[in-house]
Amino acid sequence: KAYKYEVKEQPVDGYQTEVHGYDITNTKVGQTKVEGAKTWKDGNGEGRPETIKVDLLQNGQVIATQEVSAASEWKYAFTDLAAYDAEGKTYKYEVK
Repeated sequence: KAYKYEVKEQPVDGYQTEVHGYDITNTKVGQTKVEGAKTWKDGNGEGRPETIKVDLLQNGQVIATQEVSAASEWKYAFTDLAAYDAEGKTYKYEVK
């Protein structure tokens, strides 16, 4: 009777583990958020638009857009964002 062998790894905090045969791949995981507010320097707000659009960029590419208005106190929040890519490199987020 032949023996069957397999490999397993103890969980590592901050990493997702995948086992394929005898190969183990650990991918860094985590989430982040980007939040902020639009500040107006226009005196009493005369001529101010009712809404603006805020684009979220991940490594220079637009991945989400939010409409922001006085009703939200000109605040925006993008949540549950991946912090790292498949290589474990940190994503760069910015808003425009």
